[in-house]
Amino acid sequence: MSFWSEKGSIAEQCWKNGHPDFPVYDMHGHMGGHYAIYFNRCEPAAVVEHMKRAGVKHLVFSHHYALWEPTFRNERVYEMCREFPEHLRFYVAINPHYPEHIKEDLAQFDRWQPYVVGIKMLAGYHQVNVTDKKYEYALSFANERGIPVLNHTWGGRGHYNDGPSMLQIVQKYPNAIFFHGHSIFGDYEYAEKVVKESSGKSYLELTAVCGENEMIERFCSLVGSEKLLYGTDMPWFDEFQGIGGIVAAKISDTDKRNILCDNVERILGKEW
Repeated sequence: MSFWSEKGSIAEQCWKNGHPDFPVYDMHGHMGGHYAIYFNRCEPAAVVEHMKRAGVKHLVFSHHYALWEPTFRNERVYEMCREFPEHLRFYVAINPHYPEHIKEDLAQFDRWQPYVVGIKMLAGYHQVNVTDKKYEYALSFANERGIPVLNHTWGGRGHYNDGPSMLQIVQKYPNAIFFHGHSIFGDYEYAEKVVKESSGKSYLELTAVCGENEMIERFCSLVGSEKLLYGTDMPWFDEFQGIGGIVAAKISDTDKRNILCDNVERILGKEW
């Protein structure tokens, strides 16, 4: 029996229907154009249509412009989610170079419910280490409320969001929920360390990992599928590519469902 024809398997569901028969949650996305690349779809209407085809119930995103452009504030991202309330959720984009914006935007967190999920930090691009005092207000806010923080992370030493830096902040803010975007890519020893030496609220988000041969299997062995989250960096990567990487991995259907759906529902609840 071929891998794709195992009766009742998630792989068979995807092969026959184009998507699993349960909701998929993409926990790492973006909206808006970018100077370095052409995106075929990067605005809400087109993104949502693509999500529907892939069986993605919710995409949690930060807007490229909200991360960089001080005149493009998170309020505009909230309005995008209101336009597509069944599918879009967002992270409050944090730019450490505008501390007054951080406080003003987080003051709107309750008003932006139910669309706001947590906080997005992009330390490597802002060139301010995640341990810097410029992030303390946002991280303390997340810690007090027990909400997610999606960090862009990468391997290697001396980066603004490397393994040692991430370990330092997860231990300093034990009540915050940390989603480690790209799974501290390339430094998988520290990826394991950050998960295992945190308060238990650290998760590896798999953007870019799905294209690495047998890395999903390795992560399941290192930290368990209960600590892995599906994400694409949409529109940088495609939903079908990301889901296909999970579905084709040599792991159990329980593991696949944990990654694509169940872990998020355990963290945020089934109605979010």
